[in-house]
Amino acid sequence: AQVSEKFLMRNDYCQAYIDSGLRPQNFIRDLDYASRYSEYPKIERLIKLKDDILAKRATPGMGLKCDLKGFDFSSLGTKFDAILIDPPWEEYRTRVCGMYVPQEDLSTWTMEELRQLKVGEIADTQSFCFIWCGETHLEQGRELLKRWGFRRVEDICWVKTNRGAKLDKSGKVERPTLMYGDASILQRTKEHCLVGVKGTLKRSIDTHFIHANCDVDLIMEEEKEFGSTQKPLEIYETIEHFCLGRRRIELFGLDRNLRDGWLTLGSGLTTSNWNKAVYLSWFDGDKCWPEVKEYRGGKLLGSIPEIEALRPKSPVRSGRNRSRSRSPARRAGSGLGRGGG
Repeated sequence: AQVSEKFLMRNDYCQAYIDSGLRPQNFIRDLDYASRYSEYPKIERLIKLKDDILAKRATPGMGLKCDLKGFDFSSLGTKFDAILIDPPWEEYRTRVCGMYVPQEDLSTWTMEELRQLKVGEIADTQSFCFIWCGETHLEQGRELLKRWGFRRVEDICWVKTNRGAKLDKSGKVERPTLMYGDASILQRTKEHCLVGVKGTLKRSIDTHFIHANCDVDLIMEEEKEFGSTQKPLEIYETIEHFCLGRRRIELFGLDRNLRDGWLTLGSGLTTSNWNKAVYLSWFDGDKCWPEVKEYRGGKLLGSIPEIEALRPKSPVRSGRNRSRSRSPARRAGSGLGRGGG
């Protein structure tokens, strides 16, 4: 029977997923970071300017091989502006159903062990914490942020594509990259990174420390190898574009996490090049870009007028400039506590 065109589904990517195993998110345009802003020249220019400054102001990457259980964070001798954590969650082990994964240590920490991690000791008065929570540890992630002195403000979501998946002769994906036992109800193709803030920060005032809305809260990137806990490189770029503090640290890092502009700590590192005196010397003084155009000097990245003109701003709310003086009645009652009268 002839079916009317108005009932035909065009670009039915959900059905394509059922038929082939290729995920619907594979077909979103401009997924790759390099071409994402090709139709938005102002944002493309903004990101380029920021990346140019970041490249010149990035301190050489340092790593410290250590057991984080009971580690004395005060021995580092400094506080940090941005803290990135990917805890060894139980999910990472259970989702591979006990299978061996090369180059991965899937031994887990208990929640109590994570609670004892003294992250708050290395967080500066104004700082951010980014904690990966996989798919099933969001509640635990929120608890840890609160325990460490952070207030949750954002949730970055990594939606995993499988454009590069190997297909069989019939055009179907041979094997899913991730496996989840009987606990999963839906096909899991994402992971979450919670963002916490410590201290009071206002995006329209503290522009020396934060540039809000330069990136989005969604990362579209290819899923890693079977059982891998590796996360998208884009998370680093998001943090660096957003937070202008230069003291950045990553916990539970491996060799693949070593990166200029970051100090990486973890028992999985194969070598250490940590030098406390040298590291601290890179942040001496109060200067920033454009006064300083290298990695030595100052705790802040800095900016230029063109970046300030291009970056997204918070809309001015109507009535913000109106007088906030209270009425005589409110002033009279302002000093009353509960039960006062």
